[in-house]
Amino acid sequence: MAKLMHIKAVAAFIGLTGLIAPGASADDYPKRPITIIAAFPPCASTDAVARVTRDYLAVALGQPIVIDNRGGASGTLGAALVANANPDGYTLLVTSNPPITMNMYTQKSFPYDAMAAFAPITLAAYSILALAVNSSVPANNVAELVAYVKKNPGKVSFGSAGLGSAHHISGALINKIAGIEMVHVPYRGGAAAIQDLVAGQIQVSFGTTPAVLPHQEAGTIRILAIAEEKRHPELPDIPTVAETIPGVVTNTWIGFFAPAGTPRPIIEKLNTAVNAALGQADVVQKFRKLGLTAAGRTPEQLQAIMTEELVRWSKVIPAAGIEPER
Repeated sequence: MAKLMHIKAVAAFIGLTGLIAPGASADDYPKRPITIIAAFPPCASTDAVARVTRDYLAVALGQPIVIDNRGGASGTLGAALVANANPDGYTLLVTSNPPITMNMYTQKSFPYDAMAAFAPITLAAYSILALAVNSSVPANNVAELVAYVKKNPGKVSFGSAGLGSAHHISGALINKIAGIEMVHVPYRGGAAAIQDLVAGQIQVSFGTTPAVLPHQEAGTIRILAIAEEKRHPELPDIPTVAETIPGVVTNTWIGFFAPAGTPRPIIEKLNTAVNAALGQADVVQKFRKLGLTAAGRTPEQLQAIMTEELVRWSKVIPAAGIEPER
């Protein structure tokens, strides 16, 4: 309860102060290249968002954009770098939601308070998290997978992008609600988990669509469902996990952030540039091919999403039986 009150208090404080930001002008910003820390390894959805929008941002801002992939600890390592960076607009973060709204409940000695450490810029995209199996697994849908795991308790492993990732939480929810025992195997990113899924080192994994779709097309893995509230219009034949196991929903989004204390005029300039890029027809189309839905929001709207999710996951994660580790 104290933690939730703190979240709400910090959110209110940011709303009254940090988002109003005093005095600095963005007229001469930027004067040098901007580094975007992508909090997950290459081939992740975060990396895709950064790279698809990079050229538009470089033109709009008049400076090169450098993308620096810093995966590890389900995005916490990369996010921590930005949390501790100078709040001058030259080091930004692009990340999915776990390092912002989930990891604090799954990792011991968590290194920052997300509500106090970051200045939201914009919500960039919604991503799809898919449940996939190696092609050798005798399951063509979620019900068959549950039946298979029940016949082989403790012998089926599921991979994730790391401890506390949406992948991990989705698998833990399936275990809890369906009453099965898949063994969690955390990786330093979703791409590594999918590589081992393809190789047959693990039998099951969650992965974002950029990571899993090419392997399904090659026939090495099989997508059974997506961990979303409803079916995705670009993938209408793929059911949701919740159609079989109600309650397994982990909406995944990707946002741009700056270190807290970044002057409001710089945040506004970045918000305008990123949202303009997200509105480009070819960006929207490239996102769709990757299973991403372009978004675009105000900083305040992204802050509200953060606040809501922090409260939600504070309840869902413990209920799934996930305890802080490391």
